[in-house]
Amino acid sequence: MKVISALIDFTETSKKAVQYAAWIAKHEGAKVNLVHIEASKSDNQEEIENRLIDFSGIEDQNVPYTVSLGDGNYLKKIPKLLQRNQADFVVIGTHGVKGIFQTLFGANVLILVQSLGISALVVQDHTPAPPSKAKSILFPLAPHHDFNVKIDQTAYWAKSWDARVDVFCLFKGDDSLPDNIAHNLELTKTTFTKEGVRFVTTLQDSKVYSVGYSKDIIAYADDKGFDLLAIMSQNSEENQYFGNVDKTNLILNPKGIPVLCIAE
Repeated sequence: MKVISALIDFTETSKKAVQYAAWIAKHEGAKVNLVHIEASKSDNQEEIENRLIDFSGIEDQNVPYTVSLGDGNYLKKIPKLLQRNQADFVVIGTHGVKGIFQTLFGANVLILVQSLGISALVVQDHTPAPPSKAKSILFPLAPHHDFNVKIDQTAYWAKSWDARVDVFCLFKGDDSLPDNIAHNLELTKTTFTKEGVRFVTTLQDSKVYSVGYSKDIIAYADDKGFDLLAIMSQNSEENQYFGNVDKTNLILNPKGIPVLCIAE
């Protein structure tokens, strides 16, 4: 990765996004790209840029950086700015009840993440400061037909940080695992073993009565503690295990675990 973008809306949470972007950039030898969208075009671009630099604290992070400004609808302009700057990855801060441009919360965060075309890391107000390195990654199984993308990207992060991956597989009711979940479980174990990724596999019966899987995953994450939670940005074709509600719940997990949203 060469360019790590961070979305800035002059909230404290966006400062945390900058911290995580710099954390990744230092490890990858990349630069940070600060991205800000104004509601309407301003004649004081230099003033906004200087304010953005001062507010973000980027000059204290000891990483190379650039600044990208835009105006208008952030859901439309952010993907364009990321493409223009050839961003490889983006860090997004959300407040849970309010966020980037005071509207990026809940489903809006997910809408943005799903529109980007690149992978993202979502952090919250109460997300801990970046650790020296990520030691543990929670990796829930999902039925996506292109699940190899999540496997490969998670393997990259795990090897980069020498982190352990907890492959989490949940049984619903008395049924055995669906064929696509079982297939992805075996593919995950085979790939991680081949790539030398340290991992454990947890197969667990659902302990929470709910249609989706997010409540069980969050309960498990709360109990064990993880540095990262990896999910697919898009829904599977079945859209029953990791639908939009589940993904939003995971992104807004109460522990503030950073969520790695992997683009297909």
